[in-house]
Amino acid sequence: KPAVQGFGSATGQYMDIYIKMDTRTLTGYALRIIRTTKHDRAVDFQLMKYTNGEATPISKAITSNCYRKGCVIRLKVEGPILTANVKNVLPLPQPHHPDIVREVDLSAAIEPNTFGGIGVQHTGSTGASASMLRGLRVNWK
Repeated sequence: KPAVQGFGSATGQYMDIYIKMDTRTLTGYALRIIRTTKHDRAVDFQLMKYTNGEATPISKAITSNCYRKGCVIRLKVEGPILTANVKNVLPLPQPHHPDIVREVDLSAAIEPNTFGGIGVQHTGSTGASASMLRGLRVNWK
């Protein structure tokens, strides 16, 4: 979506990408992409911890305009550290506000677990305002 990246309105719609998740108890971690009222052409990215379905932020929120066609999201867990890198492989418009970045790098200390679940939860819109996932790759070590 070229204008508002994957969400129909700024009503707190979000998408969580789960990693190291126990899918039965919804305990683990996620990268949250949230449509806020702060900017009409950008979204916030934030790392979250899930405990029995309750989400708590574990990093600061970073606002970016990279969540649109060409967006690549990488989540990685190495020992006690969760990292997220989000960038766009296509040319992006210049951010219209100094608080908006073109690439996102987040990290947070986590409690290592043996959970192997992954998933995506999208609370946003359908149709023309929807997000489309073109691919998902999981590497196990």
